[in-house]
Amino acid sequence: MEDAAGIKRANKARIRKLLVSGQGCTKQQIARLTGLSVASCNTYLNEMEAAGEVLGEKRRLHDVGRSAAVYRLNEEFESILCVALALLGGRRVVRTEVLSPTGALRHREERFPPRLDAAAVEKEIGAALARFPNTGRIVVGTPSVAENGVVRHSDLPELEGAPLRAMLEERFRLPVFLANDMHYKAYGYYRQAGAAGEIVTLMNYPAGVLPGTATVYRGTVLTGRNLFAGMVGFLDYGMTPAQQIERLRRPTARPLVEQAAVALISILNPHRLLFTGDLLEESDLEPIRAACLRCIPKEYMPDFVFLPDTEMYYRMGMYWTAVDRKEPTE
Repeated sequence: MEDAAGIKRANKARIRKLLVSGQGCTKQQIARLTGLSVASCNTYLNEMEAAGEVLGEKRRLHDVGRSAAVYRLNEEFESILCVALALLGGRRVVRTEVLSPTGALRHREERFPPRLDAAAVEKEIGAALARFPNTGRIVVGTPSVAENGVVRHSDLPELEGAPLRAMLEERFRLPVFLANDMHYKAYGYYRQAGAAGEIVTLMNYPAGVLPGTATVYRGTVLTGRNLFAGMVGFLDYGMTPAQQIERLRRPTARPLVEQAAVALISILNPHRLLFTGDLLEESDLEPIRAACLRCIPKEYMPDFVFLPDTEMYYRMGMYWTAVDRKEPTE
């Protein structure tokens, strides 16, 4: 049974998640939308305002009657640091983005270090935290399996085996969320594209590395037992991984994409199948659909969607992960 302190933390978290839209709400509106009593909302909002987490502004509603306090999250209260690691066209890339409590982009920077090991990641994060000392959470995306915070099967060999989450939490004393980059991208699309209640699968085919996929099942990212789910680069294509990477060029990549798409549709039965990556173009979707129809009955085919760019979905997937998993505070 949850104690009084736990109930308070959970109820404040409900208010917090309501206000992430950036829209102001009165106590009465917050009470109605959260199911809490007005008296409880009054107590929690007073405490959150005293801590600086929310701001209350007196407004006259509908230009008539008495004024009421309208509450919103304080954009300056806390920052969320998002760190994306990648190998793009043979170049190592680390992108740092700082978001406000409502997801507004406050800062963005890309660097191309010659080596992207754990020390380089720590250096980039340290620089960002020095600029934004009010950071409360760090979210890291890697092109790898992120099993229990450890980087495995990474496109960046110098990160292989690094217990990155534990290292960063010990170094910076902040909560760190570490996941495969595809998980963030798929979840960001799910949240931003209004796909609530749907099953959405994202297929990513970049050049020079093995492909990856991620599936959101009605709000939950399917990660599997070891966070290995979606690693279609390990399907049996009758060739080694090195041979597969060599084959993953235009136009020889398409048969491999078709094989993976058939497997994903037959196993996951998604509402939407999203395609992205520099090996794919929108014109590829119809031939891929035709190939899938040779195996999959038409009535079970998902909608095919081409995403020329996933940067915004990646960012928002990291943001929503931080919001959903934020440890409620007093």
